Amino acid sequence: MAKWKCDSCGTVHRRNPSKCRSCGNTVLSPYHGDDGGLLDDRRVRYGLVALVVLLIVLLMLLL
Repeated sequence: MAKWKCDSCGTVHRRNPSKCRSCGNTVLSPYHGDDGGLLDDRRVRYGLVALVVLLIVLLMLLL
């Protein structure tokens, strides 16, 4: 997931806004630091939660 960093104050944004939410600066650069990997993607997190819930339900049915 691409992130954007304000060139003025350093605030990192998940999407490319028209201006920084912290300082109002309009110059943002692509940012690739501290990449959280797949767990940064909301769809992957929700999929993992759904999988865990499904496994718990199946285990409860088997017992």
